[in-house]
Amino acid sequence: MNDDVSRAQLTALSRKLRDLHARIIATEQSFHPPAAGLALLDRLTNDPAWAWLRVLSGIIADIDHVLARDAPSANDAAVVAAHVRGMLAGEGDLHNAQFMERYRPLLQLDPDLVSLHAEVKSLLNGFPGEPENESERLHARHQWAMRCKHQMSG
Repeated sequence: MNDDVSRAQLTALSRKLRDLHARIIATEQSFHPPAAGLALLDRLTNDPAWAWLRVLSGIIADIDHVLARDAPSANDAAVVAAHVRGMLAGEGDLHNAQFMERYRPLLQLDPDLVSLHAEVKSLLNGFPGEPENESERLHARHQWAMRCKHQMSG
């Protein structure tokens, strides 16, 4: 897989994750007092009741930062896909219990959210898998984490 394919995959995934994020917010807001603009931004970034959603926000931000500055590799695409699978489906060792605890019930409430969830899963089917060798897998994850960390500081 070449870098152009990885870039295209990550770009499509980022767009679809932003759609999913927006739908989650719309669904979740039915349980909270209305908020928009800065009040919503404050809620999303500071309110402990919304902390569970920050993992999704972080993945989107990491993808977008790397896409803005670097040519992502197939290993980058594989690591991102593993993180998203872990988050949205609780698969593998990258699951996030806090996210899943709130996300699963929302899927039961909103057919549009279910549809977006399915679209993300379909996109992920085209991504490469992580290396089976544990040291290679951990090395790829570390490289991704360092790229994201340097993107944020640079």
